[in-house]
Amino acid sequence: MNGSPGREDRTSLRSADGSTRVGFRAGEWRGHPRATAVRIEAGTPAAAADLLLRELPGWLVVTDDTLAAPLADAGAEVQRRAHRYGRDLAVHPPDPGWPHPALPAPLRLRPAAEVPAEHLEELWLAAYAAGHPDRARYERAADGLAALASLWRGELLGPTLPFSAVAVDDRGPVAALAVHALERPWITEIFRDPAPRGRGLGTALLRYAVTAAAEYGLSDLGASVTVGNVRSSRMLERVGFRRLDDSVDLRLPAAP
Repeated sequence: MNGSPGREDRTSLRSADGSTRVGFRAGEWRGHPRATAVRIEAGTPAAAADLLLRELPGWLVVTDDTLAAPLADAGAEVQRRAHRYGRDLAVHPPDPGWPHPALPAPLRLRPAAEVPAEHLEELWLAAYAAGHPDRARYERAADGLAALASLWRGELLGPTLPFSAVAVDDRGPVAALAVHALERPWITEIFRDPAPRGRGLGTALLRYAVTAAAEYGLSDLGASVTVGNVRSSRMLERVGFRRLDDSVDLRLPAAP
């Protein structure tokens, strides 16, 4: 493997003759090596897929359909398909008519760092009940809760940005928002109680995220939605996000 750091902390993977080159960001996901934003820089999709399969056995890979198709044909396991959204905060700043924060009493916002992950477990289970597209990503509910805890503690993707927050009332958490600094500032979690007490809070937290990100000096904000989660896609679009592209999460076969 010929890998070297590049712009924006990217690594470039090259074939021996240099005819094929693939760029990505290297990291980890729940203890497994992970390559995100994987893009072909030179060569054909088939050759790029062969290079990844040979050099990164067992890795988790996030890429687009151009690479996902030959990888899946070669035995990579598709774990998630998602639509990626973004909002350019310079071109489309927050609506000045949005209340900030937009929560009716007795709801109030608490910084995400002040709310332990275990206090969100019941809310997560209710939001991602059996049959929800995002629940299908995990074989067991315990796996999803472990991923949530790792994300919330900053182990999975680093610390949350300061305006990550949890909406609470006298009974406890009602909705949660996590934002991380990835390839761009990214909404990595947003979920709410599906019961009436949580109605409208998804939109309210998205508006809060857009407004807070702009106040924090960020130029844009991204989010992804699992394919099939039509409600979340529509919610993002209502708040001014536009669909950018699609992504596919895959696990590459382990080395023989």
